Amino acid sequence: MIRKLLPVLVPLLLLPAAVFARDSAVAGESLPPDPFAEDGGTEEAGTEDGFEDFDSLFDEEMIEIVDEESASEDEGAADDFLKSDGVELGGKFRGSLLSRFDYDNLYTPDFDLFSPSPSLTPSVSADLFFDARPESNYRVFGKLGLVTATGNAAAVASIIPDGGITFEQSTDEDGNITFQNVSGDDVDPDNPNQTTINQDDVAAAGSTQINIQVKELFADFDWDSILFFRFGKSTIKWGVGYFWSPTDVLNLTAIDVEDPTADREGPISLKLHLPVDINNLYLYLITENAAEPLDIAVASKFEFIIGDTEIGLGGYYRRNYSPRLVGTVSTSVGSVAIFGEAAASWGSDRVFVRPSRDQSAAEEDASDALETVLDTYKLDGGVFVSATIGASYLYSFEDDGGSLNVTGQYFFNGEGYDNSTPGLLEAAYRLQQNSAENGLALPAAEQPAGYEAPPALTAGDLRNFGRHYAGLFVSWGSLLGTDFSFSVLSIANFSDLSGFVIPNISYKFLDHLSASAGLRLSFGEPGDEYTNPAALLGLGGDDGWKGPTASFTIEFSIGGGSF
Repeated sequence: MIRKLLPVLVPLLLLPAAVFARDSAVAGESLPPDPFAEDGGTEEAGTEDGFEDFDSLFDEEMIEIVDEESASEDEGAADDFLKSDGVELGGKFRGSLLSRFDYDNLYTPDFDLFSPSPSLTPSVSADLFFDARPESNYRVFGKLGLVTATGNAAAVASIIPDGGITFEQSTDEDGNITFQNVSGDDVDPDNPNQTTINQDDVAAAGSTQINIQVKELFADFDWDSILFFRFGKSTIKWGVGYFWSPTDVLNLTAIDVEDPTADREGPISLKLHLPVDINNLYLYLITENAAEPLDIAVASKFEFIIGDTEIGLGGYYRRNYSPRLVGTVSTSVGSVAIFGEAAASWGSDRVFVRPSRDQSAAEEDASDALETVLDTYKLDGGVFVSATIGASYLYSFEDDGGSLNVTGQYFFNGEGYDNSTPGLLEAAYRLQQNSAENGLALPAAEQPAGYEAPPALTAGDLRNFGRHYAGLFVSWGSLLGTDFSFSVLSIANFSDLSGFVIPNISYKFLDHLSASAGLRLSFGEPGDEYTNPAALLGLGGDDGWKGPTASFTIEFSIGGGSF
């Protein structure tokens, strides 16, 4: 009786959005997902579509009637296949030698092709994993990341102004760490939270550093092959976007638009997975940064199949944060895969900025570095909607073994700015590093009863500052049957008309030795999002170049491979 009621009761109990979906798919159209797959079993294990005539694979001579005893033996053999007496170990090694030549004054008469700022960055990294399956329904998986790198200390030191940069570190109640630039008269040598970075200190710190990160560590198990569990730290496949994923509020890091396929950090969570025929119901309890039980975030999602289309509907809730409803869709039209996402929230978790009514502090600033005084504020009400749509096309050339991949995506950011206030992003970056300049901040002696400090800006509040974005990636592997490959990546913010283009060509000498050459060209006005990110961070000083930049890179990938 319990088993019969589970497919009805669990969706009602677990979905905060009370999602109901009609099961219009015919049983047998696709194989069920593997709940113990490394990707969490979110993708289908296989479909019949790959066979021209599925029924022709079976004839009467291939069908064998087995008795109950033989069937029981076969089931035991399947269990033996899913478990292993030992522990599988493996990983991936990456090694590179990167030469970079940076140019300022792009698109101006002062541009000098023969006077770049060069740098050399050798690096090696590795991912190490173990996979243990002592029982057919129990698995433990872990992935450890090792990164060693020696930066060009002289290049880093050259952008630090005379006298150094002094930062004061602070942590808010949510665990977000902010660094405030307190260089100058505000420096307190007795404050242990203040750190000064000088040119000489950076130049002397040229030794190799080793960073160790636990990327994934979790256990999979199930209840009677009905309900599947995962607990631990793992990347969660929540959205379907390539460059942007507005529905993904679970992972700790956002997609890097310049490296969309890079590993992302997932939270410590408990996942419950209930397969319902070929459909899937998920519940997540996110324990990351939860100081007490009521701070645990709850998210659920129901994925169902209608024909060749997969649809996902779900919701997210965490105390003191904006609740969200999310939806995803994946389908195909001929050889083109189409994907889309939409997310709606009541209120926003973003900290917004606006010019303060009182600009006297900027007018009286002797250094002229403070141009606009900003207020910070939050919006706890109102509906915010973000959505994205994209398409991907993959074509394989049978004659030469090459492949062509084209992926494009548009993103509407409902929490972004319309660029009606020029220079707002640049002023926001300054405020993020100098929180005392907040127009709503008051000294302790002037704070009235009931005063609440304005919310602090974080780096995440400055990401995706505009409302309209688009990205395009084109790659051609084994170009014309050779060992050359070509790709081009382009990202644009249509709100401020800034962006960048990165063409790249590579050549494979050997199985574990290749070289690539790339060019990164940015465009936009000074202070726009993609024009010059280093200038937005204040690197290079007030007199540094803030316009479009160019970077030419030559990289050798040495010794990379899986083991």
